Amino acid sequence: MLRRTALALSPLLLVGVLATSFLPASAPAPDRWVQATLAEMTLSEQVAQLFAVQAYGYYASADDPAYLRLRDFVERLGVGGVIFFQGDPYGQVMLANDLQRRAKLPLLISQDMEWGAGMRVARTTTLPWTMAIGATRDPALAYAAGYLTAREARALGTHQIYAPVADVNNNPRNPVINVRSFGEEPGLVGAMVGAFVEGAQDGGVLATVKHFPGHGDTDTDSHYDLPTLPFTRARLDSLELVPFRAAIDAGVESVMTGHLALPALEPDPRVPATLSQPISEALLRGDLGFNGLIVTDAMQMRGVTKHFAPGEAAIRALEAGADMILMSADLDAAHTAVLEAVASGRLARARIQTAAGRILHAKLRLGLPKQRLVAPESLPEVVRTAAHEAVAEALARRSLTLLRNENDLLPLQRPERLFVYTLKDNDRPETGRAFAAALRTAQPATQSFDLALDLRTTDETYENALQAAAHAEVLVVALHAYVRLGGGQRALQRHFAFLEQLIATGKPVILIAFGNPYLIAELAQQPAAYLVAYSGSEASQRMAASALFGQVALGGKLPITIPDHYAYGAGLTLPQSAPRRDRPEAAGLATASLARVDSVLRAAIADRAFPGAAVAIGRGNVIAKLAGYGYHTYEARTTVTPQSVFDLASLTKVVATTTAAMQLYEAGRLDLDAPVARYLPGFEQNGKAAVTVRHLLTHTAGFLPFIPFYQRGVTTRQAVIDSTYAQPLVTPPGAAMRYSDFSMITLMLVIEAITGQDFDAYTRTHIFAPLGMHDTGFRGTGTPDSTVVPTEVDDYFRNRLVQGEVHDENAWLLGGTSGHAGLFSSADDLARFATMLVNGGRAGTQQFLKPETIRLFTTRVDPTGEHTRALGWDTRSLEGYSSAGQHFGPRSFGHTGFTGTSMWIDPDAKLYAILLTNRVYPTRANRKISAIRPLVADFAYEALLGPEGPPLPRRER
Repeated sequence: MLRRTALALSPLLLVGVLATSFLPASAPAPDRWVQATLAEMTLSEQVAQLFAVQAYGYYASADDPAYLRLRDFVERLGVGGVIFFQGDPYGQVMLANDLQRRAKLPLLISQDMEWGAGMRVARTTTLPWTMAIGATRDPALAYAAGYLTAREARALGTHQIYAPVADVNNNPRNPVINVRSFGEEPGLVGAMVGAFVEGAQDGGVLATVKHFPGHGDTDTDSHYDLPTLPFTRARLDSLELVPFRAAIDAGVESVMTGHLALPALEPDPRVPATLSQPISEALLRGDLGFNGLIVTDAMQMRGVTKHFAPGEAAIRALEAGADMILMSADLDAAHTAVLEAVASGRLARARIQTAAGRILHAKLRLGLPKQRLVAPESLPEVVRTAAHEAVAEALARRSLTLLRNENDLLPLQRPERLFVYTLKDNDRPETGRAFAAALRTAQPATQSFDLALDLRTTDETYENALQAAAHAEVLVVALHAYVRLGGGQRALQRHFAFLEQLIATGKPVILIAFGNPYLIAELAQQPAAYLVAYSGSEASQRMAASALFGQVALGGKLPITIPDHYAYGAGLTLPQSAPRRDRPEAAGLATASLARVDSVLRAAIADRAFPGAAVAIGRGNVIAKLAGYGYHTYEARTTVTPQSVFDLASLTKVVATTTAAMQLYEAGRLDLDAPVARYLPGFEQNGKAAVTVRHLLTHTAGFLPFIPFYQRGVTTRQAVIDSTYAQPLVTPPGAAMRYSDFSMITLMLVIEAITGQDFDAYTRTHIFAPLGMHDTGFRGTGTPDSTVVPTEVDDYFRNRLVQGEVHDENAWLLGGTSGHAGLFSSADDLARFATMLVNGGRAGTQQFLKPETIRLFTTRVDPTGEHTRALGWDTRSLEGYSSAGQHFGPRSFGHTGFTGTSMWIDPDAKLYAILLTNRVYPTRANRKISAIRPLVADFAYEALLGPEGPPLPRRER
């Protein structure tokens, strides 16, 4: 019986659950229903239950010959099952329901789903190939893979999945299993197989382990010939049978036998395990104690048809102990042959009844007598949901195995020109596209060029591709190949000759195996870096692209041995060194909830709250939403992107000035309670001797908020500084909080005095460059920049459109660099900054700021008073309006900027929300931004699903 488990599931994984539970409470007792059904069936009907026929899940007209043939098998012959191959979700569901309505008894529908429903059905979730899961070494991920595969299978009308592969791939030359296996070590394979089985069956399907007794140590493909396994029983017990025992211990419901000859167990060399009583009956049922369904591999394969006609093959399979005969080469002939064998006494009728009874038991456990149809309208709630895609990407990310990294080439440090070569063993144009697109997303600032080379590529194209390498800084080779060289794959030798030439150029070459990892052995010269993804799934391609730039931690371990190159368990470890752009569910956020941000910002642009905006929302190390909206102005059609540079206005105070103060405080160079005059002699004039650095950070020094120096004839930086020194206070230091630009102008001067550097140089060298904030910095005045998002149409001071120059007038008089305003940045860059803060000051591999420093500077200094200031930062107002919205936690901190910018961070949820706009275009009189800021923060918080990371079902054993 199936082992049940207590699950802690994301609501997204439970939406749209169909009739999938085993043994529903309302179902009749199994023996009674099965026996009653068997008693009503003729022998012909019982025999027909043992056969499963092939179908494709695409639309077909009512007079389509293939459809009519399939319908005939269901209506006339009464077959017990259908195996679906390729299809699309709605096409498969509609055909499955049609056939179920026509069938006298419910059909048992099966499908190959080794790497998710996407193995067969378009636009469903495609998981990385099985070996990738083995590389994670995490049974919890194998369980999750089985579970989500089962949920999608049931939504598609599939009840039995032909997965997982339990073969131990210890033969590098295996042409058919290879990356379909979890690995070469029986214990690892067994652990993963057991976990996948439990996940799949907890998800509501029959899991089917294959290919008994083990197809891993062969160099013959049973589709084309009959492989021979010349192994003793002792060898089988120690290796091939280990995962099958683990599957049986996990309660697996069905086992698929392979077309494999084993002379030690079956003396007739023509007879594969599928047709062998000593293997299927004596070994599997007897010695291993398996009592579930035995399913043959496809009976059309050469491993069977080489020696046996369809009728004889079917009889022998039943004699051997099989219950389900899959894809007979001639169904009518096989059905007739089995009936004749019963009539002649060669097959006992009891053998037929036992097999048919097992199939009926399976249908009952699946709930099919009560509910055989599926609801097409439920597909969008179950199939290829964002939660499922996040699990696929988690599998891909955790599997990535770095085997070589010469001179610490990875992670790449923002190369200017990257050339990507896609070498593939097929002619499908879509192969490799996801990787090239993901590279552009992962590092937009890097110029990347990609060229695909397939089996039809001409010598001239190879030569041109080689010459193009001279113009690249780094060469990336994405290898999409799945079997070893030999036979039809010998054309790949041209690819490898070309790869050798690329390596010989002396340019650093990164080779990524999106498939067969053994192929590195074909190279005489080794690339500078070798990364194994095991799979060409879109998830694997996206994660590999992120890994090149340090956005993914690398820790996968090789689950096989690559002879003469890499040992079992090999794999270098690299930590994540940069935030990763990923789907929200990868951070425990909901895509649908964050989509509301799109709606509110587009509506705001339509309402002329601002012409353009960019947003960054993230959690932990994941940037979950990074998007641009609108245009630079209402008139110009320059699109805003996440890399568009905005004038941050007062966000300068926290991103630049406060951060610099935090660094100097940690270094012991800045005393928060020291008089400012200690650092700036002359500042003490006009009653300011008691003003401390802490007063500056908390805006309690007593300064006026703002003085429009440009209206008073002040025209130089020094004149602004002199006026700041000479300015009298309006309240005593510490007496009241009065937000003032002069506090941060003064703090900037303190920082310059301590460091001996101008503020622009210090922040660029010590903050922005270490954090990889390449779009961030101060800009001089007098030179507009049309690539920057403009702010105001200034008709009172500069008398021109302000674009690429600071909007704030006093910062402009200071030359563009000030502690209160003047900083320019992008949403992309600020996401890096916020990621550092939510991770306790850690930026990749470096501890950029200490956690205790962040806590000190972001904790409200007067928790019982009226003002909300921390040191430099602001905190959320607990009553009334706050630009942080209603949900950010009590320890949240952030800031806003006059031009229409804001940043809010919740350290407890490890969540941030950044909004950049140019709401002052064309005039600062526009105040509509005040309603937008809290909405963005609220929608970000309301997207929280739970803990960080994708929502995985929990396996409790």
